[in-house]
Amino acid sequence: MKLRRLPGLPTFLALSLAALALAFGCGQATTSLRAAEPAPGAAATRPPFVRVIGSVQDGGFPHVACNGLACRRARENGSHRYVASLALILPESEKIYFFDATPDIREQLEAVADAREPRPDGVDRAPIDGVFLSHAHMGHYLGLAFFGYEAVHTRELLVYATPRMAAFLRDNGPWSQLVEKKNVSLREVGPGSTVNLEDGVSVTLVPSPHREEYTDTVGFLIRGPERALLFVPDTDSWQRWSPSIEDWLEQVDVALLDGTFYSGDELPNRAIEEIGHPLVANSMDRFEKLGQAAPTAPEILFIHMNHSNPLLLAASPELAALERRGFKIAAEGMEFDL
Repeated sequence: MKLRRLPGLPTFLALSLAALALAFGCGQATTSLRAAEPAPGAAATRPPFVRVIGSVQDGGFPHVACNGLACRRARENGSHRYVASLALILPESEKIYFFDATPDIREQLEAVADAREPRPDGVDRAPIDGVFLSHAHMGHYLGLAFFGYEAVHTRELLVYATPRMAAFLRDNGPWSQLVEKKNVSLREVGPGSTVNLEDGVSVTLVPSPHREEYTDTVGFLIRGPERALLFVPDTDSWQRWSPSIEDWLEQVDVALLDGTFYSGDELPNRAIEEIGHPLVANSMDRFEKLGQAAPTAPEILFIHMNHSNPLLLAASPELAALERRGFKIAAEGMEFDL
């Protein structure tokens, strides 16, 4: 298998992704992520797929101003990760949609540059076709600024958001300038509602209980012609979900779920009840039962890891234990066909 370095990814991380691909078969490292020339009688294009373009919490990794062990090692070996985000790529119609617009959006746009034919020389004023926003915490929407007048200067880029999120953008600068200059075109979608896209793909906004300083929060159920994927990067405890998280998991083949903290030990100066996010250790106890009860249980990966999370350390006993129990962590470059 030839390894082609993904755009915008460090060499060390690209090598790590290749190892993941061989070990688990979920990330695909190929000579080209564009569909190859079809063999006689083969389909002309690849089916719709999702690519992980970011996997960590809002502050990135190495985390801003962090001098902890994991951050130091990441700087030393170049194993940087980007803020949690997915790209939905539709090869047949050559459409690309992002889920959240992170502070790392420059590198993440580079990471999908192979997904369709290059635009003419100069700034591509339409590098993607739309963005679905989960909520208004910094790691999930600050990247919208790069679509504005001072940078890409898009024209009516589709931005799907709940009515509360859309009102926040419309009523507060600098986001209101994106609307006024028609860099973006807001599409209000209520929690629980579904958007039908091209190539037999739909996106349902999944209500997700989480801190609501500015807006409500949603995850996303992405359905394709054959498979479905659930993306919930930010949530409070699973106990707060109604309907239950298991009701949503029953509908999908793959789930990328909030893995911000592994345990309460990571934050010695804070009470666990203040964390808000479900702890990975508790999530594994809960979701392990799914696989025991049904052979068709979804593949579960954790995403949105905080810099304090030991799952980011390749040789940590926590990562080894997680993998022994049948779970994984998301990494940039992983792909999932729909």
